[in-house]
Amino acid sequence: MKKNVEVWADYDRNGRWCLRVQKSKGKFTLDELIKIAAEWEEDMYAVVIKAISGDMEQYFDDVDMGGDYVTFYRATDFLTYQKEKPPTA
Repeated sequence: MKKNVEVWADYDRNGRWCLRVQKSKGKFTLDELIKIAAEWEEDMYAVVIKAISGDMEQYFDDVDMGGDYVTFYRATDFLTYQKEKPPTA
């Protein structure tokens, strides 16, 4: 693992498994994030993007971790696969 990067498994406040990644200096690139997740465990991951302006932050229970911080979730925890239904006449 790279210097200044910390990776750990955790559970969010709803008890859902997640993978936390923090970089103390600089920003992650998408390629770095893909490599980190694959090194942890090859799987399909989803990343939730926090797109909230500063004045709205007060309405969200979030902790500022400092540096660049990303939470991965297993995509299969959110996706359900259904058998294809045959067409009806």
